[in-house]
Amino acid sequence: MNDEQTTRPLPPQPDDRESPPAATAAYPTPAPTSSATVAYPTPAGPVAGDAPAEPRTHGRDGTGNVRLFEPQRMPWFMGIVNVLFSAVLTVTWIWIPLGLFVSGVGGIFALGAGIFFLVVWYYLQRGVNHVERIRSEAVYGEQILVPQYRRTLRDGFVGWLHQQWLIISSQGFWRSTAHHIVKTFYGGIIGILLLAGLTFATLALVSAVNPVITDAFISADAGMAPRVTLGVSGAAAALVALAILVFSPILDRLLDRGLLPPTRAAALRAERDTLTREVGVLETARTGAVDAATTERLRIERDLHDGVQPMLVALSMKLGMARRKLDTDPEEGKDLVAEAHQDSKDAITELRQLARGIHPAVLEDRGLDAAISALAARTPIPVTVDAQVPDGVSKEAESVAYFVVAESLTNIAKHAQARSAQVAIRTIDPSRLQIVVVDDGVGGARIDRGGTSTGLAGLEGRIASAKGTLSVTSPVGGPTTIVAEVPCAS
Repeated sequence: MNDEQTTRPLPPQPDDRESPPAATAAYPTPAPTSSATVAYPTPAGPVAGDAPAEPRTHGRDGTGNVRLFEPQRMPWFMGIVNVLFSAVLTVTWIWIPLGLFVSGVGGIFALGAGIFFLVVWYYLQRGVNHVERIRSEAVYGEQILVPQYRRTLRDGFVGWLHQQWLIISSQGFWRSTAHHIVKTFYGGIIGILLLAGLTFATLALVSAVNPVITDAFISADAGMAPRVTLGVSGAAAALVALAILVFSPILDRLLDRGLLPPTRAAALRAERDTLTREVGVLETARTGAVDAATTERLRIERDLHDGVQPMLVALSMKLGMARRKLDTDPEEGKDLVAEAHQDSKDAITELRQLARGIHPAVLEDRGLDAAISALAARTPIPVTVDAQVPDGVSKEAESVAYFVVAESLTNIAKHAQARSAQVAIRTIDPSRLQIVVVDDGVGGARIDRGGTSTGLAGLEGRIASAKGTLSVTSPVGGPTTIVAEVPCAS
């Protein structure tokens, strides 16, 4: 390969987990309050299954592109030591993984006992392949792109098994395994040639300078010619053996260049899989946005129909009655006007509550921390708030966090029969915001995917539209824990 060859880095890989479809929250018939103590959740790292943001490499050039082979000077001394180390591995190590593999394959037919050896060999070989890449980078500094394994879309134990199958069936795994074996045996061949050459050179030179040895095999009439020949042959053998050792790093580095990098087809497949996952995530987000918008529209229609509309109708009727009474019964007319005035205030309050549900003004004016504190203050049970919101969080993430807390506290107040609740908001890594709401109520909350009401249904759709995830843990008897994670940036 040309030293100047470059490859385009693969795009970021998003989380393989898909958000579930829009659902509804359903609480069971309230049961006696449990006396269990609520364990306050401490947000940990990212959820399992998160994909790496960028392909792992050992280095990049000044423009940010991944360089497969930088034109590096040959580190002759380190290269020679590296080859000699491979020679030592040929004698002391390489037979262990080969023995495990052969024993595993041969033992499969012995009631499947060989599977244990194959599992041990698989994990051992993965670790060895990783160490070989580190060794290559440390010695030659080639900055070789690491092959990307395909990611499974399945969950649980089946997903884990499928992921291992994708790794062991990939070209990258077998190319790295072949690299380790070939590189080790190459070091062994160099070691044998070096040892043979130096042994022959030593024997020849000793025989040439020691008359006791030469006289036993060479006639005295032959003169000095046989000794000179032995001396020259010994010196030549020593020079050839040393030359083989000195120039052995050239082929050793070529083995790294030829077997460690991924093939172009593998890189294209990885890029295709990445784009497919991105399309799936975007489709899920689009569906979530549509479901959230539909749920929000239905909620607004219901609130207007059941709340503000009857109040305005009653207000209109009272004003009409007051207008007719003012001429015949001014006192009763004044009472009706006073009642209509109070109804107008109630309608205004109802509209403000409706507008707050669409987009709270306090969130825009004072930020997420103040908005969450206001929600906690309006909740009829004690709520502990621990909000650690960093700068730079997007408006979308703040809005989602607000509605997660608002909906959770509403459900707690209406259904959970809780005595207290806790809210924690913080970043679990620089790119994700985690919202945790816990109550000590009766539990039993669940996601009902067949429902049509609001609640967690609209909340789940709103989170999905922001490319986030929602999980609900609520055993009967409590406590109930709701955890939502959304990207910090838009």
